[in-house]
Amino acid sequence: MRRTTTGGPALRWAAVLLAGALLLVGLFWLKPGEHEGFAESAPQMEAVARTLGKDEVLERRTIGVLTFDAVYRDGDAVVFPVSDSHLAYIWSPDRRPGDTMGLWGPWYTFWSDPH
Repeated sequence: MRRTTTGGPALRWAAVLLAGALLLVGLFWLKPGEHEGFAESAPQMEAVARTLGKDEVLERRTIGVLTFDAVYRDGDAVVFPVSDSHLAYIWSPDRRPGDTMGLWGPWYTFWSDPH
């Protein structure tokens, strides 16, 4: 009995390339998003925001899973600039700070333009 093949080596290579591409897409899709670290860190960040004094500035530190260049008050808001990023999280329970996007509850995000 003769064995028949359908496509041979070219089909196998195409299948390997397709599987590799699907694996890369899957890994990219499962990569944690920018705000997932925030979701894990938000309770600790809020505790810091509630206890931060008026003129107190906390130098570079990690809170939860995020690292911040500094944590400081700006009026009634507390600003958490994310290290090595143009992103800052802002906690302000009384009002929405200007130039921000609402995240949830008293939390907002601010993206600075590096240019």
